[in-house]
Amino acid sequence: MVTIQLKVSEGVADRWRRFLEGSQGLRLLDAGVLGDWVLTAFMLQVDEYLEHGLPQERQAPPPGEPDDGCTRRKLTKMQKRVLPMYNENDNQTQEEIARVLGIDPSQAGELIQGWLEEGFLTLGPLRDGQQSYLLGLAWQRHNLTANRPSLNTPRILHLPENLKP
Repeated sequence: MVTIQLKVSEGVADRWRRFLEGSQGLRLLDAGVLGDWVLTAFMLQVDEYLEHGLPQERQAPPPGEPDDGCTRRKLTKMQKRVLPMYNENDNQTQEEIARVLGIDPSQAGELIQGWLEEGFLTLGPLRDGQQSYLLGLAWQRHNLTANRPSLNTPRILHLPENLKP
């Protein structure tokens, strides 16, 4: 096994120590692939680093504003089933929501009305002659930061099982 030594700033060294103490770092250590993962991830991200610099750590929410995970836990089961639909398409129709939930479109309409009132959904543009619905502004932000890593959310690389030694 080859050993590689790197000189890093104190700030990066502190972030590295925190990472190693976390569940992700421990999982990589347990699998025996930490070094390979670090170098592979580094090589894959060089162009992005050269263009944008170091990735930013996800900032804690401002005081008084709940974080994304806390906010998502407050959703109803139906809302939790609908939310992933917006990862694929920014607007959904009543029929699409009903199909995902496995309920009648009229029942979906009742749910949607409540969600419009509470701000979970907002009216979107007509699509194929049908009203579509967008996530409310606050939920767009929560959903984007949670599910779209291209929006400056730190990426978590997942190694396939066959890469383990």
